[in-house]
Amino acid sequence: MTATRPKVWLIHGFNVSDSGAGTTDRLNKYVSSRGNHAREFDYGWIGLLGARFGNRRIATRLVDAVLTDDEELDPRPIGIGHSNGCAILHMASHMGAPFKKLIYINPALNKDAVPGKQVEEVHIWHSPSDKAVRFARFLPWHTWGEMGATGYRGDDMRMHNHDKERDYRLSSKTHSDVFHESLLDFFGPLIAP
Repeated sequence: MTATRPKVWLIHGFNVSDSGAGTTDRLNKYVSSRGNHAREFDYGWIGLLGARFGNRRIATRLVDAVLTDDEELDPRPIGIGHSNGCAILHMASHMGAPFKKLIYINPALNKDAVPGKQVEEVHIWHSPSDKAVRFARFLPWHTWGEMGATGYRGDDMRMHNHDKERDYRLSSKTHSDVFHESLLDFFGPLIAP
């Protein structure tokens, strides 16, 4: 019997009008090249207030989608998020989504945020020059923060930082530049499971 390959859920950020076509969906070919099955979870453009007050509802929809996707594949999926997509994955993991691995790209999350206990590992791809997430640390009572610039700061051994601005042959410095053609062919195979 051959091992089944996992589903990989791609979740875009809040400030996109293309449902992730220019960001997370561009990882689809790298995910598929490894034999994994990509799922694009789209929630559309919701704006800043929509992210603030609608993320929990979106995370609930993601949990439902993950739990009801009945294709015969590995039941422990992987989640890849960008920016606010990471906040949605974070919430979904605490709501019971059975993710075994999460991959955060410039996450709009507090720098010490950890996922639900069922998640075995998290890879954080961050850029110290990411200005888009720096202001988020000033939002009170919100999951948003500066993890996309600082990486994870804490002692949870499941969390693995990748400084894509300083630690690689090519440098990704801004919030979304990793999805540009000039960088994606380099970072895509590194990021995709």
